[in-house]
Amino acid sequence: MKYRLAINGFLACSVLASATVHAMSSKPDEPQGQPQATGYSGDVNGLAQGCYAVQSPENGNYMKRFNQGGVVDDGWSYRFENIAKDSATKFFMKPTSFGKYLLTDVNGRYFASHLPAEISAGKYAGEFAEWTLNKEGGDRYSLHATALNMKVRHRTNKGTMYFFDLLNPFNFNSENEFKLIPQSNCTDFPEVTTNVAANVNALKGNVNEPVRGFVDSHTHITSYEFMGGKMMAGKPFHRWGVEEALQDSKNIHGPNGSLDLIGNLYTFEDPNMRYDTRGWPEFPWWPNHKQMSHMGYYYKWIERAYLSGLRLMVTDLVENEVLCNVQKTVNPASWINPNSCNTMDSIRLQAKRLQEMQAYIDAQSGGPGKGFFQLVTSPSQARQVIANGQMAVLMGVEASETFNCGLKDSCTFDTIEAQLNELYGLGVRTIYPSHKFDNKLAGSAVEDGLINLGQWLASGRFFETEECNHETHGGHFTSGFPLIGQVPVLKGILDAANLNPAYDESIEHCNQHGITDLGVYLVNRMIDKGMLIELDHMSNYTATATMDIVEGRNYSGVITSHSWMRDGKNGQVHNNTKRLIEAGGYSSPYNSNANGIVNGISRFLDITEQTPYLDGVGFGTDMSGLGGQAGPRDDSGTNPLEYPYTSEFGFVFDKQVSGNRVFDLNTDGIAHYGLVADHVQDIREQAPQRIYESVMNSAEAYLQMWERAEANTNTSYVDPLSN
Repeated sequence: MKYRLAINGFLACSVLASATVHAMSSKPDEPQGQPQATGYSGDVNGLAQGCYAVQSPENGNYMKRFNQGGVVDDGWSYRFENIAKDSATKFFMKPTSFGKYLLTDVNGRYFASHLPAEISAGKYAGEFAEWTLNKEGGDRYSLHATALNMKVRHRTNKGTMYFFDLLNPFNFNSENEFKLIPQSNCTDFPEVTTNVAANVNALKGNVNEPVRGFVDSHTHITSYEFMGGKMMAGKPFHRWGVEEALQDSKNIHGPNGSLDLIGNLYTFEDPNMRYDTRGWPEFPWWPNHKQMSHMGYYYKWIERAYLSGLRLMVTDLVENEVLCNVQKTVNPASWINPNSCNTMDSIRLQAKRLQEMQAYIDAQSGGPGKGFFQLVTSPSQARQVIANGQMAVLMGVEASETFNCGLKDSCTFDTIEAQLNELYGLGVRTIYPSHKFDNKLAGSAVEDGLINLGQWLASGRFFETEECNHETHGGHFTSGFPLIGQVPVLKGILDAANLNPAYDESIEHCNQHGITDLGVYLVNRMIDKGMLIELDHMSNYTATATMDIVEGRNYSGVITSHSWMRDGKNGQVHNNTKRLIEAGGYSSPYNSNANGIVNGISRFLDITEQTPYLDGVGFGTDMSGLGGQAGPRDDSGTNPLEYPYTSEFGFVFDKQVSGNRVFDLNTDGIAHYGLVADHVQDIREQAPQRIYESVMNSAEAYLQMWERAEANTNTSYVDPLSN
């Protein structure tokens, strides 16, 4: 009996198994689909900025947005339907990085996922709307959801999509590869426009011919990460687009800018300043040429400047530990997840951000090396980039405690050597040995007020000054603790604690301190490496000693990028600046409007013309570096720059539009970096031809200076302190 039961059970199981296998191996009939269209078959990066429909390779159906009901994203989702190509949903392909995209339809909805892993027509950019596209062969591509780390599958007999195999355990009647069918008339992803009609191929040239165009020798693209990353509002790019990059600044500046204490103090000398913080797309207040705490370098603004003739951009990684720690103390936004205030930590982060920015811009243009923004580490590489019709970007460092060599730090020859090599490896080629405060490398140019307060906070001492020599113009100092030392009660307390410095208010003050043994070592090692030495912000003693080293080694790699060397008496160019120019260094003044820039360039150009070196003097903008920008010309109301205008390169520039705001140089000045283009045209029209030619020769002059520095073979160690 037990055998009969066993046999019957076996037979029953066999029949059941057979039926199961049959059910699993047979697909239900599918509805008749559309014929296959010709799909895109190139590299995934080539999809950038394109317009495509998504088609099923199995049945030819197309993806379409539909309302399935529910509360998530107003019930809107996507499915495949048996429809004509023209009725399919069209997706604009906005890259977030290489091979990754946001897919937006004509209504601005995102092909997205949402928890617990369903397809949705999302309202917002973000990880749930980001897809990694992989080429699977021929014209087939898979879509991998970033947030879920899963491929999407299409159930071909139902038109729906899913991620988890539990919803279809054996993936019957399903596919995870799709065709991308070229379409037209997509709705573009929200973006700032250059408002330039240009054929960029016209910018390509011969690497062996002189560069025509200008250099901005002093910029701060990554300043949004300095001072803990919570002082400068806005970013030059963001993987989710302009809405995230240039958002309302109230998140870090507080309602009406009430927490923007350092920005308000620097810009308006009033910490109680209030303003409209809204960014994209309204921009009711910022960017403007006066403010110093909002990003001016959105990448599309930089692109507009590049199209106007910007061939080389020097961008300085920047940090100030004192201001960073003050910001982290007074602004509650900085209490949550701030960046490190350590100078070297900040520099490393900013160098990483520049690499990410280059990759992002490349992705927008179709792949690695295709964007207009290219980091360079040598003059030969810069020339090749420029000949390719792109813009070369050089990294520098401008910080008060570079190499962690503040007066309160412990730094040695060995630590300087190690960190100099590290910076070189990161791609840094220009360095400021001193900036704003004295450090263990050198004395800095002295300033009264807030900077003197910073000097005390950084080092434990106020600036130790003396009367400037007969050829050096200095600043006047006020006795007492900067800013608060004149308050009667506080003054008494500070006097009792010997914290109210006494200065002779009748003299011009210069720093008593110059270069140190560590600074001498740094300058010599920079020369050994062919690096470029920035003399701005040095004390007079420091600059003199640095030039002694430079001349002793017959070196040309010295720069004054934005007029922060000491002037001579009565507005004359200081002898140290003359020595710099005569050594073959590069000089440029701080930028000003088309009328004001004439004198700034002329005073350097007059000297340059007496040397064997190219007559190229440009300008340094120092935008987003706690430096104000040029406003409109005084006569712009009666003698305006006319729009549209045609540049020297034949490109037609109209007024720049960012969201709902239209920018006009005549009323806005250089409100953001895109207005540098209009500024250069204004120089072309308003300044003497000699000045404009000097600006358009400045990139070539900078490159020639850099080449001379690289070619230097003098290996001697010059020590001016040993004399």
